[in-house]
Amino acid sequence: MDAPRTIVIGVGTELRGDDGFGAAVIESLRDQPGLGGRVQLARCDGEPSRMIDLWDGYERAFVVDSARGGTERYGFLYRRDLVAGSAAEAALRELREPGGNSHAVGLGAAVRLAEVLGRLPGRIVLYAVHGRDFGFGAALSQPVAIAVPELAARIGREIFAGVFPGPGRAQGPRPQPTSASAKQGTFRGSLNP
Repeated sequence: MDAPRTIVIGVGTELRGDDGFGAAVIESLRDQPGLGGRVQLARCDGEPSRMIDLWDGYERAFVVDSARGGTERYGFLYRRDLVAGSAAEAALRELREPGGNSHAVGLGAAVRLAEVLGRLPGRIVLYAVHGRDFGFGAALSQPVAIAVPELAARIGREIFAGVFPGPGRAQGPRPQPTSASAKQGTFRGSLNP
Protein backbone atom coordinates (compact mmCIF):
# COMPACT_ATOMS: atom_id res chain seq x y z
CA MET A 1 0.00 0.00 0.00
CA ASP A 2 1.21 3.52 -0.79
CA ALA A 3 2.13 5.94 1.98
CA PRO A 4 -0.89 7.77 3.42
CA ARG A 5 -1.79 11.04 1.71
CA THR A 6 -3.95 12.19 4.63
CA ILE A 7 -3.04 13.19 8.17
CA VAL A 8 -5.36 13.79 11.11
CA ILE A 9 -3.92 16.09 13.77
CA GLY A 10 -5.56 16.21 17.20
CA VAL A 11 -4.73 19.54 18.84
CA GLY A 12 -4.75 20.16 22.60
CA THR A 13 -4.02 18.37 25.83
CA GLU A 14 -6.11 15.97 27.87
CA LEU A 15 -4.88 17.75 31.02
CA ARG A 16 -7.41 20.56 30.58
CA GLY A 17 -10.86 19.03 30.20
CA ASP A 18 -12.46 19.63 26.82
CA ASP A 19 -9.08 20.71 25.43
CA GLY A 20 -8.45 16.95 25.21
CA PHE A 21 -11.05 16.53 22.45
CA GLY A 22 -8.45 16.32 19.66
CA ALA A 23 -6.47 13.64 21.50
CA ALA A 24 -9.66 11.67 22.23
CA VAL A 25 -10.66 11.69 18.55
CA ILE A 26 -7.17 10.48 17.57
CA GLU A 27 -7.44 7.57 20.03
CA SER A 28 -10.91 6.72 18.73
CA LEU A 29 -9.55 6.67 15.16
CA ARG A 30 -6.73 4.30 16.25
CA ASP A 31 -9.45 1.83 17.24
CA GLN A 32 -11.19 1.91 13.85
CA PRO A 33 -10.47 -1.24 11.85
CA GLY A 34 -9.06 -0.76 8.38
CA LEU A 35 -7.63 2.74 8.88
CA GLY A 36 -4.05 1.51 9.30
CA GLY A 37 -1.97 2.54 6.30
CA ARG A 38 -4.68 4.88 4.97
CA VAL A 39 -3.99 7.81 7.28
CA GLN A 40 -1.34 9.19 9.59
CA LEU A 41 -2.61 10.04 13.09
CA ALA A 42 -0.80 12.65 15.17
CA ARG A 43 -1.22 14.84 18.23
CA CYS A 44 0.02 18.41 18.62
CA ASP A 45 -0.05 21.16 21.22
CA GLY A 46 -1.06 23.74 18.60
CA GLU A 47 2.32 25.42 18.14
CA PRO A 48 2.41 26.60 14.48
CA SER A 49 5.81 25.20 13.45
CA ARG A 50 4.95 21.77 14.88
CA MET A 51 1.67 21.71 12.95
CA ILE A 52 3.50 22.63 9.74
CA ASP A 53 6.07 19.88 10.35
CA LEU A 54 3.26 17.37 10.86
CA TRP A 55 1.22 18.16 7.74
CA ASP A 56 4.16 18.90 5.44
CA GLY A 57 4.11 16.55 2.44
CA TYR A 58 0.48 15.43 2.88
CA GLU A 59 -2.22 16.16 0.31
CA ARG A 60 -4.99 16.46 2.90
CA ALA A 61 -5.09 17.32 6.59
CA PHE A 62 -7.84 17.18 9.16
CA VAL A 63 -7.18 19.34 12.23
CA VAL A 64 -9.34 18.47 15.25
CA ASP A 65 -9.59 20.93 18.14
CA SER A 66 -11.89 22.43 20.75
CA ALA A 67 -13.13 26.02 20.99
CA ARG A 68 -14.51 28.27 23.68
CA GLY A 69 -17.24 30.78 23.16
CA GLY A 70 -19.70 30.61 20.34
CA THR A 71 -23.45 30.58 20.40
CA GLU A 72 -24.05 26.91 19.63
CA ARG A 73 -24.75 24.29 22.30
CA TYR A 74 -21.85 22.53 24.00
CA GLY A 75 -20.72 19.54 21.96
CA PHE A 76 -21.63 21.26 18.68
CA LEU A 77 -19.12 20.45 15.93
CA TYR A 78 -17.90 23.18 13.62
CA ARG A 79 -16.48 22.22 10.23
CA ARG A 80 -14.47 24.66 8.18
CA ASP A 81 -12.43 24.24 5.01
CA LEU A 82 -9.30 26.31 5.46
CA VAL A 83 -7.96 27.57 2.18
CA ALA A 84 -5.37 30.28 1.95
CA GLY A 85 -6.54 33.85 2.19
CA SER A 86 -9.53 35.65 3.63
CA ALA A 87 -11.84 32.61 3.88
CA ALA A 88 -9.42 30.91 6.28
CA GLU A 89 -9.02 34.11 8.28
CA ALA A 90 -12.78 34.53 8.67
CA ALA A 91 -13.30 30.89 9.65
CA LEU A 92 -10.56 31.05 12.28
CA ARG A 93 -11.84 34.35 13.73
CA GLU A 94 -15.20 32.66 14.40
CA LEU A 95 -13.54 30.03 16.59
CA ARG A 96 -11.25 32.29 18.62
CA GLU A 97 -11.50 32.14 22.37
CA PRO A 98 -12.17 35.36 24.30
CA GLY A 99 -8.99 37.39 24.54
CA GLY A 100 -7.55 35.77 21.40
CA ASN A 101 -5.87 32.96 23.37
CA SER A 102 -6.70 29.82 21.44
CA HIS A 103 -5.34 27.09 19.20
CA ALA A 104 -7.21 28.79 16.35
CA VAL A 105 -4.69 31.61 16.60
CA GLY A 106 -1.85 29.06 16.26
CA LEU A 107 -3.62 27.31 13.41
CA GLY A 108 -4.14 30.61 11.59
CA ALA A 109 -0.45 31.43 11.98
CA ALA A 110 0.47 27.92 10.78
CA VAL A 111 -1.73 28.25 7.67
CA ARG A 112 -0.29 31.66 6.79
CA LEU A 113 3.33 30.60 7.39
CA ALA A 114 2.93 27.28 5.56
CA GLU A 115 1.48 29.12 2.58
CA VAL A 116 4.51 31.43 2.43
CA LEU A 117 6.91 28.48 2.82
CA GLY A 118 5.11 26.33 0.25
CA ARG A 119 4.37 23.69 2.91
CA LEU A 120 0.58 23.86 2.91
CA PRO A 121 -1.37 20.67 2.15
CA GLY A 122 -3.71 20.77 -0.81
CA ARG A 123 -6.67 20.82 1.58
CA ILE A 124 -7.08 21.44 5.30
CA VAL A 125 -10.36 20.80 7.11
CA LEU A 126 -10.82 22.03 10.66
CA TYR A 127 -13.25 20.27 12.97
CA ALA A 128 -13.72 22.03 16.31
CA VAL A 129 -16.09 21.19 19.11
CA HIS A 130 -17.76 23.83 21.29
CA GLY A 131 -16.28 22.94 24.67
CA ARG A 132 -17.62 23.72 28.12
CA ASP A 133 -15.01 22.80 30.76
CA PHE A 134 -11.32 23.63 30.25
CA GLY A 135 -10.31 23.35 33.90
CA PHE A 136 -6.97 21.81 34.78
CA GLY A 137 -7.40 18.11 35.58
CA ALA A 138 -11.01 17.97 34.38
CA ALA A 139 -12.30 15.16 32.17
CA LEU A 140 -14.13 15.76 28.89
CA SER A 141 -17.56 17.22 29.57
CA GLN A 142 -20.46 14.94 28.65
CA PRO A 143 -21.51 16.84 25.47
CA VAL A 144 -17.93 16.86 24.18
CA ALA A 145 -17.36 13.18 25.06
CA ILE A 146 -20.51 12.28 23.08
CA ALA A 147 -19.11 14.13 20.03
CA VAL A 148 -15.85 12.08 20.02
CA PRO A 149 -17.10 8.81 18.44
CA GLU A 150 -19.44 10.67 16.09
CA LEU A 151 -16.61 12.79 14.67
CA ALA A 152 -14.19 9.83 14.52
CA ALA A 153 -16.78 7.89 12.51
CA ARG A 154 -17.31 10.85 10.17
CA ILE A 155 -13.57 11.29 9.57
CA GLY A 156 -13.22 7.52 9.03
CA ARG A 157 -15.96 7.61 6.38
CA GLU A 158 -14.27 10.53 4.63
CA ILE A 159 -10.92 8.73 4.63
CA PHE A 160 -12.41 5.47 3.29
CA ALA A 161 -14.22 7.42 0.59
CA GLY A 162 -10.92 9.08 -0.34
CA VAL A 163 -12.50 12.47 -0.66
CA PHE A 164 -13.44 15.36 1.57
CA PRO A 165 -16.93 16.74 1.24
CA GLY A 166 -17.09 20.22 -0.18
CA PRO A 167 -17.22 23.39 1.90
CA GLY A 168 -20.30 23.74 4.01
CA ARG A 169 -21.79 25.44 6.99
CA ALA A 170 -21.08 24.49 10.56
CA GLN A 171 -22.16 20.97 11.34
CA GLY A 172 -22.88 19.24 14.61
CA PRO A 173 -24.30 16.14 16.21
CA ARG A 174 -27.79 15.19 15.12
CA PRO A 175 -30.23 17.18 17.29
CA GLN A 176 -33.49 15.71 18.48
CA PRO A 177 -36.14 16.55 15.89
CA THR A 178 -38.85 18.99 16.81
CA SER A 179 -42.29 18.52 15.37
CA ALA A 180 -41.51 21.12 12.65
CA SER A 181 -38.16 19.58 11.67
CA ALA A 182 -39.63 16.07 11.75
CA LYS A 183 -42.24 17.18 9.21
CA GLN A 184 -39.57 18.68 6.97
CA GLY A 185 -37.25 15.70 7.36
CA THR A 186 -34.18 17.88 7.96
CA PHE A 187 -31.77 18.14 10.84
CA ARG A 188 -29.92 21.43 11.15
CA GLY A 189 -26.21 20.83 11.61
CA SER A 190 -26.25 17.06 11.16
CA LEU A 191 -22.90 15.38 10.56
CA ASN A 192 -24.61 12.65 8.58
CA PRO A 193 -24.21 13.16 4.82
